[in-house]
Amino acid sequence: MVETRSKQKARNVEKVGSKRISTETSTQPTKRRKTKTIIDNKVTLKSESTVIKINPTLSSIHEQLAAQASKKRAATLVKYFRTDEYGRGDIFLGLKVPYVRSISKSLGFLPFTILKSLIESKYHEERLLSVINIVDKFKISQDLNEQKELFEFYTTEMKEGIDNWDLVDMSAAHVVGSYLINKPELKKTWLYEKLITSERLWDRRIAIVSTQLFINRGEYEDTVKLSEILLDDKEDLIHKATGWMLREMGKKSKKTLVNFLDMHATKMPRVMLRYSLEKFSDQEKKKYMQKEKK
Repeated sequence: MVETRSKQKARNVEKVGSKRISTETSTQPTKRRKTKTIIDNKVTLKSESTVIKINPTLSSIHEQLAAQASKKRAATLVKYFRTDEYGRGDIFLGLKVPYVRSISKSLGFLPFTILKSLIESKYHEERLLSVINIVDKFKISQDLNEQKELFEFYTTEMKEGIDNWDLVDMSAAHVVGSYLINKPELKKTWLYEKLITSERLWDRRIAIVSTQLFINRGEYEDTVKLSEILLDDKEDLIHKATGWMLREMGKKSKKTLVNFLDMHATKMPRVMLRYSLEKFSDQEKKKYMQKEKK
């Protein structure tokens, strides 16, 4: 069974208990990858393609992910996601994102009960799988009632487990942005009254990153308004996300970004300003960076 993060607080961090069970068979000496077969978990890896068959149960999912765990990569991820700072308490199995995506694809769209258990896991990659699965389902959904159900599940049942920047950035625009774009009243409620005003860092990041979908559709008003609200935010990860969205907006409408910078450059956190200027010329960057911060 998938262990929840709340259970993890009651005990010392434990080592991943599953060892990789694999056998390697080599064929003729070619430049192609070796064929690997993991019999116990019904996984077959062949050259450049991956065929994975897993029973869609919590125990099978957990066993498969744990079987591919890499302590070396996990140690790298711990540093990359700063588990001593904003990612405090996060535990990594050491899996690559494409592998987790392949697992999600092989499982098909999971029921909410399993998604809920995965998003509550203490393991980052299990929460990642849950996020990938619901995003992929939302992307292809043509049913308005289903979209509503997915959005509500994401914002009420999953949101607390979306607690690192990668989980936010791969899902906010695809779920929150996609659902809210043509719903002004709901947009007002969720973006301006719930998410952007939240004390939780990740909620505020969801709010600003969700506007990437609006930007791609040529709508910049919410990106500008939310960025103005976040000018005084104290979190570095919010400065970076806001600068990123401003930069994306500038790719579509440099005029809109220039107008924003002319009004707010002296008030913007330096990280936010630098991120927003990445596509500008050196001369333009210098102009805004030399403005004295008020």
